[in-house]
Parts: sequence; structure tokens; C-alpha cells
Amino acid sequence: MRVSFNQLKQMVDFPYTPGQLAEKLTSIGLEVREVESVGKLEGVVVGKVLEVKKHPNADRLKVVDVDLRGKILSFVCGAPNVEEGKYVAVALEGARLPGGVKVRRAKIRGVVSPGMICSEKELGLGEDHTGIMILPSHLSPGENLSNALSLEDTIFDLEVTSNRGDCLSVLGVAREISALTGKKVMFPGLAIEKGKLIFEENPAGIEIKDQELCPFYAARLIRGVKVTPSPLWLKWKIILYGGRPVNNVVDVTNYVMWEIGQPLHPFDFDTVKGSKIVVRRARDGEVLVTLDGKERILNEDMLVIADSRDSIALAGIMGGRDTEVTEKTRNILLEAAYFDPVCIGRTSRRLGLKSEASLRFEKGVDPAVIEKALDRACFLIQKLAGGKIVDPSLKAGKPPFRRIRIYFRPSKVSKIAGTRIPSSASERILKRLGFGVEKGEGKWVVSVPSFRQDIEREIDLVEEVCRIYGYDKVKVSLPGLGSGGGRESKEEKIKDLVRNLLKGWGFYETINSPLVGESLSWIADDSIANALALRNPLSNQQRFLRTFLFPRLIEVASFNYNQEVRNFRIMEIGKVFLKEGGKLKENSSLSGVVVEDNFNFYRLKGIVEAIFNQAGIEEMRFYSRRFPYFSWEESTAIKMGENDSGFLGKLHPEICEKLKLPYGQSYVFELNFDLIISLYREEKKFKPLPKFPSIRRDISIVIKEDIPAEKIRQYILRKAKYVEEVEFFDLYRGPHVPPEYKSLSFSLIFRHPQRTLTDEEVNLIQEGIVKSLSEKWGAYLRSR
Repeated sequence: MRVSFNQLKQMVDFPYTPGQLAEKLTSIGLEVREVESVGKLEGVVVGKVLEVKKHPNADRLKVVDVDLRGKILSFVCGAPNVEEGKYVAVALEGARLPGGVKVRRAKIRGVVSPGMICSEKELGLGEDHTGIMILPSHLSPGENLSNALSLEDTIFDLEVTSNRGDCLSVLGVAREISALTGKKVMFPGLAIEKGKLIFEENPAGIEIKDQELCPFYAARLIRGVKVTPSPLWLKWKIILYGGRPVNNVVDVTNYVMWEIGQPLHPFDFDTVKGSKIVVRRARDGEVLVTLDGKERILNEDMLVIADSRDSIALAGIMGGRDTEVTEKTRNILLEAAYFDPVCIGRTSRRLGLKSEASLRFEKGVDPAVIEKALDRACFLIQKLAGGKIVDPSLKAGKPPFRRIRIYFRPSKVSKIAGTRIPSSASERILKRLGFGVEKGEGKWVVSVPSFRQDIEREIDLVEEVCRIYGYDKVKVSLPGLGSGGGRESKEEKIKDLVRNLLKGWGFYETINSPLVGESLSWIADDSIANALALRNPLSNQQRFLRTFLFPRLIEVASFNYNQEVRNFRIMEIGKVFLKEGGKLKENSSLSGVVVEDNFNFYRLKGIVEAIFNQAGIEEMRFYSRRFPYFSWEESTAIKMGENDSGFLGKLHPEICEKLKLPYGQSYVFELNFDLIISLYREEKKFKPLPKFPSIRRDISIVIKEDIPAEKIRQYILRKAKYVEEVEFFDLYRGPHVPPEYKSLSFSLIFRHPQRTLTDEEVNLIQEGIVKSLSEKWGAYLRSR
């Protein structure tokens, strides 16, 4: 955003130099990227043409005598519009013009010229180079051109953050300066001359067919305008703000947009069929040729301005070629409206068409200045193009004012800033920024102005006070120790606990986008089938909200592995989004991927068990379940109580092949982190060391393939007497084990709480375990 120092000075009186103002603006959050001095033309003066004579040696050249305050010089000039009595811009010998051109004395076809008579383009004051620049006749010959035309200025190039659309205008920046200085903002003149109003029934009409996308539309009809090139002061302003002068009507609309922040658009009213404006959605496949001459193919998500037959403008972005204002235009319809920011942003991206108007509409314009901007533009058009305005103006819908009132505690400012900021300072700053303040005991009610669409919470008001008060005034201080516990939430505490645990085991944390594409659906069909789709994604790779973390982690693992990173462990704690009963549910999830030599399923299972143990969760169990993305013989699901809480396993060979990951070395887990948080036990139970020794026995049983080891482990713990611990440590399939059977090995720890067990007692318990397993599942001891 480019803004003029001189124009800011006209709108609010401040005591700063350009350098000081740049520092002040940066300190309050409007970063000044560049400060540029413009308009200084040394050696370029005003001249009055006294006589135009033919060049003695060239038919197309002339010798022009010019008065420079009593000093008459002769210049060689070939411009067709040089005439006696005209005032012109003369660059004398030694002058430097924009672009680095240095003017020298030259002999042209035998006649010496001590400089040159300049065109607009040569002076950087416009694009016209068909002839010399003709100046107003009230200027004094010999006067420096920069001084005579007030060209010298300083331009600030501001970095306006995405939430501060109100600062995309001179008025918006002036408000910020007003808050710093306490000086009143002088709103630009907009009083339309009554003598130039036509009081009649307006022949134009407005119909809004989609109030959601266009809640308010206003317009004024101006008859009998004369469209010409803009005067120099307006051309110069347009150039300073980075635009291209077109004509006096179009340039006024752009000037008011930069001045006030409200985009406007003029239509050649005589080309509007049916004299009616219709604001509607585009039809699928509808074609509009915009002002840049390009055909735009539209769809029903886009908003257009139409007449009784066709679309004539792309709402909030660019006008149409068929209703363009040209030098033949005599009657104009001037538009000012409020368009839905989301719709404008989406249309702009889909068509690849950005404009100064779309930039402002995307961020949300101020509903309170829509009609003021319309009247301001009419006021300027009357001055520059003549014409009479039909009254009353046309309006449809209502401006979408947001009525936001926020409870604000002045004491909160000092608490957040860490230094005392008086409540009187908070009140003064908020009022200068345009907020309404209703004071109460310890708590105020603050009304948010319509132009501040970024303010929603008390902390936003605190930030406003602090930035205007001055962060440089906030003293460095240590936070108070306080008497209570730490400020860290339970969720963050558990996240840090798990992060540190996994980091200790060599995991690197990753952070991925919650938006995923259909390309992940082949990894996990249900990850996309049950996903919530975005209506207008930025790309196909950001079409859905993720339902699992692990598909994206697998992609990250694949990228790293194929970059010759052979052994690594990665994890992520993030949000997943599920559809339940037609509603969106947001959950926290924890996932990890291991790609490593000499790693196996049981080591992964041990990592997951350690996470639960660290969280103090005991009611966790594994159970058999097949997953399409895991090898069926090395995967398991997890329950906490009666709730499904996660899964882990070795990646399926097909997935490994497609992603070029090593099969047998790639493992995944994913856990419901919300359940871990809800069952987390901070207090650890003390368990005294046992007084009596334990006895360890290993058993290997042969059992049917479909019986999971965890089920047997839980059964032994539940049924066997004096069994303190059961650990599954080996799985065997092969010789001496029948088909459709497997051998499972368990280590059993026996201990009596009040005495030492004998071998005979342990033998009897072990025999009872084997007998019970045989009766329930047909299991038997493996002999070899």
C-alpha cells in the first residue's frame, strides 16, 4: 500500500518529518518497507512560448523562443502541439529527468538547443508522449516546475497485514496517526452542489438477487459529463499510488478508492440495457469480456453485475468492456456497494484476476463510508467532468453493520503488558481509535467501530492500547512467581510429557497441514470417505480436512527415505476432523512412523505401552483387528476401557511398494490423544517393594491362529492365582506346529504377598493354567 505524506498531512495535522512518521507507523504495526522521495525535478522550469519559427534545415522541426522570467532562449522542438502563448515545461542543460536521462546542450541540424521542451512521459508525469506537456497559464515563467505544480512528495510503501483492511487507504492511515497525536481527522469534502442536482424520478433501477453475496448496493446517475484526460494534479496522484491514468471519470473513482478505501465503478449508462442493474450469481459457462480485453468463463459461485440481458461487470473485481467509460460517454452510472469478502476472494483466485478493488473487498470494506465515497466521487466528477446528478440516489438492501460490544477490564492491560498503563490512557487511546467507551466499575463496555472488522475479543482491545501507548514504553520485568500453580494447561502439560518421551526415543516432531487431497485415499480409504470436503479448496491437494494423521506422515517418511535418509522416527500431535451424526467433531490425535533397520512390531508395541504407562493409564488392552494398510499378522487395535483408542502395525507391502519404503522396516501407530488426556493420572500410586522372592516360569503353548496373544495374556492374569505378571515374548510358526496353529511363548512371574512360594505350588498353578487354556481354546504345551 503506497500512501502520500502530503495527502496524510492534509487529512490530519501532525508534527513529524517523513523519517519520524515512518518510524511512528512502523512502531504501531504499519511497517514502512520503503520511503521514496518523488517529484523533485532539478533544472526543469516553467516557460512561456513567445514565437514558433520553422527550422531552417528540417521540415518537421521548429525553433521555439521561450520566455524564462525575462531570459529568452531558443529550443529545437518537433512536437505538433507547440503554439505561441502556451506554457510549457523546459528542461535546461544539466537537468536530470526520471530514468536517469541527463539533458545536454545539442546542435540539431545546425541549430543549437540549450535543453528541451518536455512531454508528460519524459517528466514521469503521465504516459502521453504525442506532444509536449501544456501547463496551466497562471504559472510564472522561470519558476521551478516541482514548486509550481507542488510535485514534491514522500511516498511510504506500507506492509499492511491481512487483518487490517481498514488501513488500505489514506483515511485509514490518517486514523492511526490521529490516535498517536490526538489531532482530528479531516474527512475530504463531498458536498454536491445543489445547483447541479436534477430532482426527478430516477430512470435507473437496481435489483439484488443474492443478498448474501451483496447485502447493499448504491448508485448515482450523472447526466451530461464530458470525459477528457485528467488534470495534472489527479494524474500525478494516480501515478504516485501505482496506477495508470485513464480519464477524468475513471481516475476519480480510483483516487477516491485510495483516499477513502471504498472501491467504485462507473458504467456508461447508455450501454446498460433496460436501464437496470441486476446483482446476481453468474450462470455456469457464462462469458464476460472484462476491461483488460480477456474472456472470462464464469460459474454460479461468482457474483456479477448485469443489465436486463447480460453480465456487464465482475462484481468487486473488474468492469466489463461493453459498458466502459470512454471519451464518447455522456451519462454515467456510478456504483458503490458491499460485496461478500469470501466470494470476491474465491472468484479472484479462480480467475487469476487480482485488482485494487478485489484486494479491498476481500478484506472487508467499511459499510459506513459506502455512500460517503459515492458522494465524494460525484463531488469530484462534477468539478472535473461537469454534468448534473439525478437525485435521489439509488439504493437496494442495507449496509451490513456489525454491532459488536466487548467487555473490557482496564486492569487487564497492565497485567498483560507487565507494566502499569493507567486506565485514563486506555480510555484516551480507545476513543482516539474510534471506539465507543462506556465506563463501569472495574469493567467497561467498548463499542467497535464499523471499520475495525478485526476486533472481536478483549485481548484485541488490549493489543490496541499497548501498540498506541508504545511498546518501547513497556519496561522489562520478570513475571511474578505468584502463589498458585503453573499456567500451563493440562493438555499442554501432557503434550510436553509425550513429546519429551518420544524425543528421548529418537523421534522428530513434524507439523503438517490439516488439509489433505484425494491422493492419500489409496493409503486409507476411510480417511477420505469420511472426510469433510471444502467447498472451495485452494488446490486438489487441500480439498479435505484430515481424519487421520498417519497418511501424511507416511508421505513425509517416503520423501525422506527417497532422499537417502535411511533410519528415522517421526511423530505429530495434531487435530483430526470427523463427521458424527452430520456434525463436525474435532479431536486431538498422536501418530508416529518408524523406518528403521532391525526394528520390529514388538518394539513399536513397547513404545505405545510406555506412552500409556507414562500417562498413568492402566485400563488399556490390545485386541485383534485387521487394517487394510497393515500386514494382518503384525497389527493390533487398542482399547481404553470400552473405547477404541488407536492402532499400530507394520505397513502393508503394497503401500511400501508405491511409496518406495522398505517393507518390514516401516511401522506406524496412531492414538486418540483426547482419550489419553481424559484418563491421564498425574498422581502416582506408591507400591512398596515386595518382601518375598518371585519365581519365573516360561511356557510355550500351541493354539489356533485366530486367537490373539493379548487375549491369552489377559486370561492368565485374570484366572491364575499368584500370577503377578505375564509377558508375551515369542511367536513361532513352522516345523512341529500344525497348519492353522501357532506357538506363543509367555514369561510368568509368580509371587505370594505373605510368604515364599514353593516349586511344588508353582507347578500346580502352572498345570492349572495349561488345563484351563486347553478346555477353553484347545491349547496344549509345545514339546519341542
